[in-house]
Amino acid sequence: MSSNGQVASQPSTSSVATNAGTTKVVADLNVPATRIYGFVERFRKEYFEDHSLDWSLDQILTRGMAEIERQVKTARERARQKASGDIMREFNLTPTQAKELLRKMLAEQAAEAQAKLQTKS
Repeated sequence: MSSNGQVASQPSTSSVATNAGTTKVVADLNVPATRIYGFVERFRKEYFEDHSLDWSLDQILTRGMAEIERQVKTARERARQKASGDIMREFNLTPTQAKELLRKMLAEQAAEAQAKLQTKS
């Protein structure tokens, strides 16, 4: 028993799926209302209206996750564009020429890898 007279409960857990296709048991989160209450109150009239704190937390999490996904996708695409632009500038190539050069290089790498496999066996 805890010192305030309430029975201490065991932390609840949930089974979640991992990216590797397995499941894992993790402790559930306990989020104090004070962590989001100020934010919800600041935007109550414009967005959260008469909704509950649970609904507000769901919205914050859902929209936050979507924003993170957008940022990651944008960063990946910018990195890919930067890499292709750097190659095209370095070798003074058009996009079509760069594509053909890349295909040629990949074919050469595959041929080298195949030759190494044949010499090992």
